[in-house]
Amino acid sequence: MKVTGVRTILLQGPDPHGLGGAERTWSVLLVRVDADSGLQGLGEAPYMPGVREAVTYCAEWLTGRDPLAVSAFERAMLYGGLPPYQPQMSPTATPAGPIAWAVSGVEMALDDLAGKALGTPVYNLLGGALRDGPTVYLDRSGPLDPSDLGAWRELALRSVAEGFRALKFDVEHVAPELTADPWNRTMTFRQVGAVVERIAAVRQAAGDEIEIALDCHMSYDVETAVRLARAISELDVKWLEDPIPITSPTSLAEVRSRSPVPICCGEMFVPEQFRLFVEARACDIVHPDVLFVGGLHAARRVADYADLHYLPMAMHNNGSALATVAAAHVATASPNFISLEFHFFDATWLKELIRRDRPLFEEGRLWLSDAPGLGLTLDEDVCREHLAPGETLG
Repeated sequence: MKVTGVRTILLQGPDPHGLGGAERTWSVLLVRVDADSGLQGLGEAPYMPGVREAVTYCAEWLTGRDPLAVSAFERAMLYGGLPPYQPQMSPTATPAGPIAWAVSGVEMALDDLAGKALGTPVYNLLGGALRDGPTVYLDRSGPLDPSDLGAWRELALRSVAEGFRALKFDVEHVAPELTADPWNRTMTFRQVGAVVERIAAVRQAAGDEIEIALDCHMSYDVETAVRLARAISELDVKWLEDPIPITSPTSLAEVRSRSPVPICCGEMFVPEQFRLFVEARACDIVHPDVLFVGGLHAARRVADYADLHYLPMAMHNNGSALATVAAAHVATASPNFISLEFHFFDATWLKELIRRDRPLFEEGRLWLSDAPGLGLTLDEDVCREHLAPGETLG
């Protein structure tokens, strides 16, 4: 079996509840790998600068090769080989950035294709299932009017009513009207107090059994992060995510050493970056995203490395239902997995662009079956309705 083609398809549509509850347009970059056997593999890559060009580079190398040689593809694209092997290094001379994001989408499609060819679910290619239905945590960012405590309660109550038992909110959108200076990475005591008050409303509405996490999107400095962590500790927060920029393991290690709340990081990391932060004792929870880490096998390596250090793995997820299901295959095969993210609860088309043998979510879990590959197909009607200008589905 040989690869005959690799292509991308861009979809776009509304997300009624984006960052801070504001409506936005969201883009999904699908990846399809075709083989001469007639099989196709489906994947998803992040729609970010340079990714489509990097997928083209991957396609040029991959066409005519064995689609089951997934490790060879990943290593050739991200690291290269010794002369006279070509390529001798990643096209960006680093295993991070657009080439890693492109490899993530193509590798996902290769895994889907391999599972179909071998007649087995992808999770069996990753070591086999350890659980039936990975737990999903719902990212709600925040309400459009963050000063309205009733809106915070409503967000919590609706999410719990839908069966979810774990929620996440974005700290920088909890009290944005109180930001004194948008450039110096600090929060005033008043703003920290407002964060506590508003997340307390969520806790009161959701109840003590619901897990609540907070994401800082790499926004703050060390002292602000520590002050925030100490203030929110009374709310029994599951983790504080990316409280400072993710370029300094030693700085995040300082936050972790002073924080009463577990520190979670890694949504943009490749495996080497996870190694640096784990070695620096900079995090309590690793947080890979299958769209950025380099693929499903790379995410499994991160899980195993964290497990060797007795650290749990949550899974960041910035993708549609397709990437969510792919991440669930990693989650079900990873012993230290605790929770998988989903963003787009209100953007129905991002859940409906795939078809599978059961609903996407049931009681806050994503149940996988024994269907081969990722166990899904595209809903061509939904995809066609959301094709970006100039795109075709065929």
